[in-house]
Amino acid sequence: MRISKFLVVTVLTLAMTGFSSSVNAASLSASGSTVNIKSDVLGEKSFTGLIVKGHTYVDLDGFVNCLPFQINSKALSFQSETKTFKVLNKDFAIPTPELQFKVGSETFQHDGESFRMNSPVLLIQNRIYFPLKDVVSVYDIHVSYDSQTKKVQVSKE
Repeated sequence: MRISKFLVVTVLTLAMTGFSSSVNAASLSASGSTVNIKSDVLGEKSFTGLIVKGHTYVDLDGFVNCLPFQINSKALSFQSETKTFKVLNKDFAIPTPELQFKVGSETFQHDGESFRMNSPVLLIQNRIYFPLKDVVSVYDIHVSYDSQTKKVQVSKE
């Protein structure tokens, strides 16, 4: 009886160790590599993004730096239960479009209209990442990659 308990505990420990390392490996591969981004959409800003499976992603700060309008920080909302991020346009001094994104979804809402993206919204290490080109193209903003400098440029067309 004592040996079987030891075996069960050992097997469970090894299984948990294997599970833990596979989760860590998955989250590392999902985070991709970093890329420097320069945006001149609303003044010149430089920041870092991620390249995941060939797509450039930006976190919330990068997202805000690439939009052709300002966002009041009070207008931002993230619902952890549904993993939904919203930019609200109600009772805020800065008029902005209503935007809604859901982690894992390849569509987003802009003022009630649905737009398709080529890659999903991601949640990496408790940070939401937006597929840059798919979102800003709605606003006629151009995204280009310079292979020599290995930098992404975001600009008004």
